[in-house]
Amino acid sequence: MQTKKLTVLTEGGRVFGFGHITRCLSISRHFEDFGMMVEFIVDGDDSILPILENQSLILMNWLDKKPLLQKLQESSFVLIDSLRISNDQIDDIQKLDTVIIYIDDEKRQNFLEKGFVLDWTILVDKKNYFLPKKENVTYLLGSKYTPLREAFAGSNRILINSEIKRVFISFGGSDVRNLTAKVLEFLSKNFPSLKKIVVIGDGFTNTKSIKLFQDKNTTLIYNAHAEEMSSLMNNSDIAISSGGQTLYELVSLGVPTIAILLVENARDDTEGWTKVGSIDYIGNFDDEDLLQKLLVSMKMLKKQENRQKMQNSSNFMGLNGGKLILDAVMKDSK
Repeated sequence: MQTKKLTVLTEGGRVFGFGHITRCLSISRHFEDFGMMVEFIVDGDDSILPILENQSLILMNWLDKKPLLQKLQESSFVLIDSLRISNDQIDDIQKLDTVIIYIDDEKRQNFLEKGFVLDWTILVDKKNYFLPKKENVTYLLGSKYTPLREAFAGSNRILINSEIKRVFISFGGSDVRNLTAKVLEFLSKNFPSLKKIVVIGDGFTNTKSIKLFQDKNTTLIYNAHAEEMSSLMNNSDIAISSGGQTLYELVSLGVPTIAILLVENARDDTEGWTKVGSIDYIGNFDDEDLLQKLLVSMKMLKKQENRQKMQNSSNFMGLNGGKLILDAVMKDSK
């Protein structure tokens, strides 16, 4: 019997960041465990190579339709995670003999006519999105479908200590808003005894400016893999981070998190987790009073009871959303 193939169609790198790739990896590993071949087709640059070093990978501008459709001819399943794909392209892929799994967590156009629509945004299952529901589309909605990387699935939650001694800082794989240096400078001046763990990704172009504010209590971590990220989060008392997949990983470990919005497509995630009480969203990257808001939030989190409340409010996702996605796809694709 011919081995079935899942093709992941996405984008990533210095311009687009790495979140789409990492969350697709979290899903695709379950298809691999099921015995499928997995291939990534990515519109990006060489900064993604370390992340996908063990994966079959094609780097190409897949917005050029014809070569893409030729590549997809032998795919049993296509996982689409892209903000740039057009409805025309989706329509062309639907005409192939393949099952589409479309992560539609921003535009929510409900364009797909058959296959699976996936949106694990917190509280999305409580909202009136994707209406009217289509007969040949299966909608996988809500945070129980959150695909966590293997290093985070099943991990224990952190212990909420009486004092804050370590803070984890991450603004994605490329720090597109150049925020790391600004936050590190603020913390070094206002909380000099606080141990600061700063994650720097492959797509960073501002490392020199970050080093200007590195003090004796600052540790810079370069290109951390999933297991290292999980360990760093587990050994921190709080985090300062942006939205996206990292935010879900922090919530899964119960790390009290101060969130800053860097890109608009992370707004629903950030505001949703704030609504349920799991994080403290203090504003956008370009807010004039952002650092003042950060100071207020840091003071609020000094109270152990406030951090404990945040952790207690984070019971909204399962530990194996990727497996739930696989099970639903295989059940409804028979």
